[in-house]
Amino acid sequence: MTTKFFDYVIVGAGTSGLVLASRLSEDPSITVAVIEAGVNAENDPRVAMLGLFTSAVGSQLDWDFEGTPQSALNGRRISQAQGKLLGGSGSINAQALISFSKFDIDSWEELGNIGWNWDSLSPYLKKAFTIDLPDEQTVEHLGIEWAEQLADTYHGPVNASFVDVKENPVGEAWLDAFEHLGFSLSGNPFGGRSTGAYNGASTINAATKSRSSANSAYYNHLPERDNRTPHPAVKGINVLRSGTSSTLHARKEVILSSGVVNTPKLLELSGIGDAELLEKLGIDVLVDNPNVGRNLQDHILCSINFEAQDGIPTGDDLTRGDPAALQSAMEMYQKYQAGPFATPGITSFGYLPPVEFKKEPQAFAAALETLNESVAGESTMDAARRTHVRSINKTETEGTSQYFLFMAQDGPAGKDTVGSFSIEPQPGNYISLVSALSHPLSAGTTHIASADVNEKPIIDHRYLQHPLDLEFHARHVQYLETVAATEPFASLLKSNGRRNDPQAFVGGDLEKTKTYVRNMSTTNWHSCGTCAMAPRDKGGVVDAELRVFGGDGLRIVDASVFPFIPQSNLQSLVYAVAERAGDIIKADN
Repeated sequence: MTTKFFDYVIVGAGTSGLVLASRLSEDPSITVAVIEAGVNAENDPRVAMLGLFTSAVGSQLDWDFEGTPQSALNGRRISQAQGKLLGGSGSINAQALISFSKFDIDSWEELGNIGWNWDSLSPYLKKAFTIDLPDEQTVEHLGIEWAEQLADTYHGPVNASFVDVKENPVGEAWLDAFEHLGFSLSGNPFGGRSTGAYNGASTINAATKSRSSANSAYYNHLPERDNRTPHPAVKGINVLRSGTSSTLHARKEVILSSGVVNTPKLLELSGIGDAELLEKLGIDVLVDNPNVGRNLQDHILCSINFEAQDGIPTGDDLTRGDPAALQSAMEMYQKYQAGPFATPGITSFGYLPPVEFKKEPQAFAAALETLNESVAGESTMDAARRTHVRSINKTETEGTSQYFLFMAQDGPAGKDTVGSFSIEPQPGNYISLVSALSHPLSAGTTHIASADVNEKPIIDHRYLQHPLDLEFHARHVQYLETVAATEPFASLLKSNGRRNDPQAFVGGDLEKTKTYVRNMSTTNWHSCGTCAMAPRDKGGVVDAELRVFGGDGLRIVDASVFPFIPQSNLQSLVYAVAERAGDIIKADN
């Protein structure tokens, strides 16, 4: 066994881990070790080529975690993709760059995390990202004049740009349809408070039409530094790779950046967690904290696939594996950095309040009233989340569901999603309209199943277990039909065209929609919260300095520390938290 000494040992070379490694090593006197189970796949087409990200799901680039059967989803098991490579999930995601909400982040401070609010965190977006604008014609076509200020002020390592789709009418029709529905963009999406529709940025290098991730933006620019003279270490981690065992000692801190599943797993294997569980598995208890592995949250989504008019370009020929379409797409990308492989296919978004639910004022008021009442068996964190969700749904200035479109059909209803992103493609070409519940009340758990490090943990999201989640989610899904029927978007779809499943013709019927939602809903791959930042008596695992309670010299920096899930995709928030964590750690050492 070999032994090495470093100032910091970071476990996990995902987004957070590589940001921290870069920022901490800016001091040439500091040595940093980063441990990663995956590989450097930056040049793998599934990573670099924007439209191939779905092929990485279920591959060796994915931890490929499996959820337990979900009773509210008719017993279906839902996949839990997590990147197993340098850059982590940011190297296999759909590249959407969506900023978080002021309302959400300010709630973190209200929970007791002093200093974690919009004013302190939002500047780190400028430190992480560079926003590149397309030509003036594309700016006008996409309606992204709001991004001009960002292009002047955002100058970070990660490239973000806008997909050039001047020849595609879908993005413009998306904006116009929501404008007709009364939901034009109310403010800059990066300004902390906005509702309505917009065409968003993606973490794409505009020059090369390739993915920009923490791997390409931070890791590739890390300077090589020699270890300094070792000093006695007080903490460390054992590593086994290819049959060779080694120990890495940290003179200052060990930082876990292993993600929402692996971070609590490592804590529990090390003896930090629920004493009852650990003792049952024969693990010596170092810190009894039953909050470890709890508070698991995710955005659950549901789509309706509408048949597109002939001539509207979609990715369905690629989904069906048509050889001619695949060859043409590859040639277009290789020669011109254009075509379906040069876009992630998900670039149009919107955040809306519960429009459909508010059409039933008595039912909506009754639902909000129940959020004033405690629920049997709820934790302190559950109660705080309930209060937060009630406040969000009372305001008109916050979105309670994310709407977006995907330029192809997605999975069939009634199926498990474990193992891959593969679907059973139906004949025809489709545009999928999607609604994802932004602030679920349901929270689940992830725990180790044994003391064997190689055994996958037991993941139970408890999707839709809180009855109000189904009430809100189903009504948002109902609204997808309204969007599809609104011009000019309606003209892109075939009148009386096919849909992905017979149950998808919900027709405004709430009970039909609920049945469809149970059969069709799946993960948006936005899991977080399992090592929450909060006072310990409120469900916390780390304090406001991201230090593990009872774990001297141990911090956590990744999405597991988010106490409440944000309305947005997690990517921007993970970068911002990691950037701020770098400053916190430097100041503390």
